[in-house]
Formats: sequence, structure tokens, C-alpha cells
Amino acid sequence: MTEAKYLGRISPILADDWMDNVPSYYSYTEFYNKRKAAKKQLKKERRVFFTVCALLVCFCMSYFTISSYSSESYVGCPSHAVTYGETLWSIANEYKSDDMSTGELIYKIKKANDLDSSAISAGDVLIIPVENV
Repeated sequence: MTEAKYLGRISPILADDWMDNVPSYYSYTEFYNKRKAAKKQLKKERRVFFTVCALLVCFCMSYFTISSYSSESYVGCPSHAVTYGETLWSIANEYKSDDMSTGELIYKIKKANDLDSSAISAGDVLIIPVENV
């Protein structure tokens, strides 16, 4: 019989039995490194997954935002090159129909050309959103 060994508060155990149940240092290190690598790989996969999801959400939001702005088409509408001294009022008077007021056409011109104010400069090209020219 082999000599007994005392391990702290645990009752004496035979040295041979104790050594059989404890993994060697190499196998523990190998296990720890594999576990660490697996956790690192999982973190990387999660990061890629959430990045792809975030990009997908951004794409969908921008697609629907852009499509809502482009719902009104100005194909076939005349364009007007602004000359020195012209104002939106004078341009609207030139293109307005009998059933539309000048103010209404000014509003439509500003909306069609994304203008925040009535300030225009010589050389600007404006889309004139009228039905019949």
C-alpha cells in the first residue's frame, strides 16, 4: 500500500488515487486555451451578427425615407433658368394657370426645388410644377 497524503480539510487520500483524479497541468492549460478561444470566436460572431443587423435596419430606414420623398415626380415639367432681377413672384406669374393663384404656384415651386426661402439667384435652374404649359 502507498503512503497516504493529507490535503487540507479533506481526509487523507492515497497518493495514487489523488493523482489519478487531477488533470495534468498541460491538459488544464489546453482546456483553458480552447475555452478562451471559443469565447473569443463567439464574441466575434455576435459582433458580426449585430453589425449586419444594424446595417440592415439602416438600409431599410433610408430606403423607405428616400422612397417617401420621391413619391412626387416632376418628369415632363418645364424648367426655368433664373436671370438677373427675377423673383419667384415674377416666375410664378409667367407660368401660372387661370385657376391657380400666384401664391400656390410659388409654394409648389419651392417644394419641387427644396427651397427654404424665396431667395433665388441668377443662374439657378428651377423646376416649374405645372400641369399644362
